[in-house]
Amino acid sequence: MAMVTGLIPILRTALEATTDYTGRTMWFGFAVVRLLALYVSELPWGKLDLDFDCRGNETSEFCRKACFSEHFQVPVVSMWNSAYVFFVASVLLMELFTSQLRHNLTKATMRKKMVQPEGPLVGTWSSELAHKDLVLDFHHQRTLLLLYLLCILLRLLGEVSFLYVLFFWHLPLVSGDPIECSTLFCPGPFTCLVRFPAEKRMSLYLLGSLSAILALACVVFGLYSICHYLANCRAHQDRCV
Repeated sequence: MAMVTGLIPILRTALEATTDYTGRTMWFGFAVVRLLALYVSELPWGKLDLDFDCRGNETSEFCRKACFSEHFQVPVVSMWNSAYVFFVASVLLMELFTSQLRHNLTKATMRKKMVQPEGPLVGTWSSELAHKDLVLDFHHQRTLLLLYLLCILLRLLGEVSFLYVLFFWHLPLVSGDPIECSTLFCPGPFTCLVRFPAEKRMSLYLLGSLSAILALACVVFGLYSICHYLANCRAHQDRCV
């Protein structure tokens, strides 16, 4: 239910916006797919505390939890969610830029036409441009293109960092090898295991594969935008805003 609730505003934003630019639908599509991947990946980690079992001399519930806390010092699911929030924030940042540009273009058009405000409401005005779909051309919007490249760079850095966390922090936690534990209050030694490690590793591979695809898409779109728009704009000496 929570996943469906999270999908609704993303899909509504993607469908109802009147401003479009290169790759917009793809980024919102990735946001939806990643949310679904998060839901599937979190299922094997939902009972992580119960999946952690220890054996040893006089093993108590307190010592088992102490070993659990010592082994899982790095947050797992919360870090996945944080990475998703960072990705969505970078997408919405571009939406903020395009919304502001649309507002500026609409105001410029109103000034050019010298339209006087009419109607009973003071401080309001309407324009045909405000109700039409606007497709942004990066050839003539150089400032917006640079902001778009900045958003892509932020996504790329986020995905590379997320891949590092997945495969160098989280994956060793569920390697399937026995865990030797000894704490201050529970000297042990205790031998602990994480149950169902294959399912947990599979969820990491799923998130890692999707993150790698996102990183590749960032590189491809970044290079494409630089070569097709930025370099082409300089070559033809267009007047870019």
